[in-house]
Amino acid sequence: MNTTTSKAASFLISIAAISFSCTAFAAEGEMTDTIEHGKELHDNHCTKCHGDEVYTRENRFVKSIDALSKQVVRCKNNTNAPWFDEDSEAVVQFLNNKYYRF
Repeated sequence: MNTTTSKAASFLISIAAISFSCTAFAAEGEMTDTIEHGKELHDNHCTKCHGDEVYTRENRFVKSIDALSKQVVRCKNNTNAPWFDEDSEAVVQFLNNKYYRF
């Protein structure tokens, strides 16, 4: 490989590595933002009806991420919380991150 080709290849590899790391950082930032959004929604709505004990009790009935999603939507509907699907999913992500770890 000549010097020009070698420099071009090094440049392209560097650009690819930077792009990949930026994408990974953005995805991590989005997850953090989603969890923070879910925490805010949870703190403003869910704690009006119950405390954290429903997530930590020994006999909790939520045993999967799917069951958690269904329970969050059930609670949202029962309380008429003005959430979009993305809001419900943010609450699920927050609860899973803090309590369940599915």
